[in-house]
Amino acid sequence: MEYDRVRDFLILHYHATERDDAPIWNYCRHMRIPDSLAHKMELFRTRAHVVTYKDGLFLEPSWLAVYFGQRVMPGGHDPRADSMDGSEVAAQLVRVRERVQDALLNMSSHDAFLERYCPAMVPPAITEASV
Repeated sequence: MEYDRVRDFLILHYHATERDDAPIWNYCRHMRIPDSLAHKMELFRTRAHVVTYKDGLFLEPSWLAVYFGQRVMPGGHDPRADSMDGSEVAAQLVRVRERVQDALLNMSSHDAFLERYCPAMVPPAITEASV
């Protein structure tokens, strides 16, 4: 099952390409794709829905990055959104914004992250004796 999910994710990169500078890209763009990927792409194009799995290797942000990066854009939205109360949606968006802002405030800088998790190794000094 996971193999099929990874396969779909990888094929999406090639199938959704707009490149045309070599025959391989035209082949990939027009090749038959697995039904599972066709279903995922259709859901995204019609409802802006990303198929996700509890334990999938590629999470929703990864799928979105490929969809948007390859210009696979949704033409509609999930019809369930029309039944939601506007004030509740607005309240949820405020909560999301607050969570993102809290995360940003507690995040290390890029330099601090690198220093902590992948510090640069200092090469040993070169001396005349070592040459």
